[in-house]
Amino acid sequence: MVFLVESIVACILFTLMIKLVAHNRQKVFTNDYPPVVTDKLRELGIISEKPPAKKKDIIRKLIAIAVYAVLFALLLRYVNDIETFGHAALTAYGLWLVVDWYDFFVIDILLAPFDKFYKASGISAFDKNAVLFHFKGSLRGTMIGVAFAPIVGLIVTLL
Repeated sequence: MVFLVESIVACILFTLMIKLVAHNRQKVFTNDYPPVVTDKLRELGIISEKPPAKKKDIIRKLIAIAVYAVLFALLLRYVNDIETFGHAALTAYGLWLVVDWYDFFVIDILLAPFDKFYKASGISAFDKNAVLFHFKGSLRGTMIGVAFAPIVGLIVTLL
């Protein structure tokens, strides 16, 4: 029951974080959109011809992962009263998967038709290329979670 509540709260917090980052966003984070969308936006002159360097995108995501690791560890240690590495790592990975799949199904697919850049491009969020792009991203997220979970487990044991 606690895991279910934590999963719901994690998804809500993830959604709020996305909304805060995207609020009044004037530029596209091109690495977060499928090429079928960004190519169309380039054709329309909405975004620049040259995509941004992936280095900034990687740094942005690494900072987010570090913040999440600390937050997950604090949650697991002080709310769930988890003290062991294995239990913390497995629970963290479970929460990571829930949020990763939520991001794919809800944020990237179901809510994408309401995104201003999808609307401007005229590309459907259900276009097979767009769905495949987000699915591959979700698989990468699943693999990142494999590295993330032991870090959370380690932080929990150090707390």
